[in-house]
Amino acid sequence: MVRLLHSTSFVYDENLLSYDFGQSHPFRPERISKCMDILRTKGAIGNNQNPIVSPRIASYEEVRQFHTVEYLDFVRKVSVDGNGILDSGDTPAFRGCYEASLAIVGATLTAIELVASGMADHSVNFAGGLHHARKGNASGFCILNDCAVGIAYLKKKYNRIAYIDADAHHGDGVIYGFYDDPQLLTIDIHQDGSTLFPGTGNYYETGAGDGEGYKVNLPIPPGSGDDILLSLANDIVLPVLKKHKPDYIIMQCGADGLEGDPLAQLSYSKGGLARFIDLIHDASHDLCGGRLVLTGGGGYNTNATAECWAEEFAVIGGAEREFLKEGAFSVSDPWILSKVKEMADAVKEALYLE
Repeated sequence: MVRLLHSTSFVYDENLLSYDFGQSHPFRPERISKCMDILRTKGAIGNNQNPIVSPRIASYEEVRQFHTVEYLDFVRKVSVDGNGILDSGDTPAFRGCYEASLAIVGATLTAIELVASGMADHSVNFAGGLHHARKGNASGFCILNDCAVGIAYLKKKYNRIAYIDADAHHGDGVIYGFYDDPQLLTIDIHQDGSTLFPGTGNYYETGAGDGEGYKVNLPIPPGSGDDILLSLANDIVLPVLKKHKPDYIIMQCGADGLEGDPLAQLSYSKGGLARFIDLIHDASHDLCGGRLVLTGGGGYNTNATAECWAEEFAVIGGAEREFLKEGAFSVSDPWILSKVKEMADAVKEALYLE
């Protein structure tokens, strides 16, 4: 494959749509195909600058870098007939769920490898972002944790990795999977766990052992808007990234923080999330040669999620930016601002940020 200058790869094939819990389940795979349709209509993908790249399938050995043998054997067993529940009730088994999960993980590994090898400047796998899966169990619609497996891969090649999570739900599987690991910096902005699944991610959770200070949790109240997201980005996220100087950034771009999402209660706009991605994109060029991979995640309004991801791809892929042109961003109530300021001040003090 020839290296393409200033390219952003969109990793996709139809195998990724097989990760499907059924029509009645809120996690819908067609978000990715709808996102592609939007980008194709704009002429923003499928060209030399922004190619569509077919993913490979992850191997058993690769997913075993994060998940336990016992859990992988369990998923393989229930995948044969598709009966049963994989966690406390949110994540049903379906026929072929093991193979579908390997496809998701393989797509994220493909995206990571494209950038790590220099074949692309940036890459995306919006079918990925399954950040709740733990080493030994499924959780929150996530069977295998593609982000965590990707991080395990990156740890062999880079000294410092940053994982940024913008999903409304706390990325517990990733953070606790590497909680004592100083090689991985995690930064997670999410709706306060006292109001939303999985109930974790308090601001004082900053890592353990050698990983102390490398885990940054920023819980925000329901109703928080773009002003809070962008303020935290400028006041904490970017300073922390500059302090740690990562060699590679992987980002989970769940769109369930959009106002009106049926499973969360934040009030972001598409323009606000796109602006956040824009800041991380710029930081990746300043800090690590542009090595940036985006994954998907939550987002339960299918059309809004597809539009949001298309805009985020446009931000890093150099295509036309629709929502960034909009001047209006969502603004939070004053009492929410005051609560977030208290939390942010405590986090900055703990991280020794001015």
